[in-house]
Amino acid sequence: MSHAYEPRRCRRAACDRVAPARTPRRPVRTPARTPMRRMSVGRCGAPLLAGHRTPAEVHRLAQHMAEVLVGRRAPEVLHGHVTVPVREELRRLRGSMVCAMAPRLTRVFHQPLGEGGMEASAVIDCGGRARVFAFRLRREEGGWVCTRLETDRGRR
Repeated sequence: MSHAYEPRRCRRAACDRVAPARTPRRPVRTPARTPMRRMSVGRCGAPLLAGHRTPAEVHRLAQHMAEVLVGRRAPEVLHGHVTVPVREELRRLRGSMVCAMAPRLTRVFHQPLGEGGMEASAVIDCGGRARVFAFRLRREEGGWVCTRLETDRGRR
């Protein structure tokens, strides 16, 4: 038995309207495929994908804050790296995130906010569930100081 090969066509009506059967399809334009020069400025004039690597100091601070939120570190350890309102917020939230294992940051994202400022968010791997928190930083005396903190946990 021999079978004649016939290419399969998509049965959706939208496919017939968009491209004829013999026209090669082009890849969809996504941020990963679009050159940076075309996507250099986003909303509010902030550069998109301004830096892929979060500074090591910011990543370390996020790890310490995650340990405080899980309850494995005291907020006083971050004395020089957080403002007084943030330290009080950390005291209130200490141990509020239930984590069976030591908290591990899976990702830390950051976005520059003008001169000497940055906004960052971190994802904590807590075993069966991921938790997130966001914080704002400003540059002071050569180091980063956290000025605001928000978590995915609602206020008590």
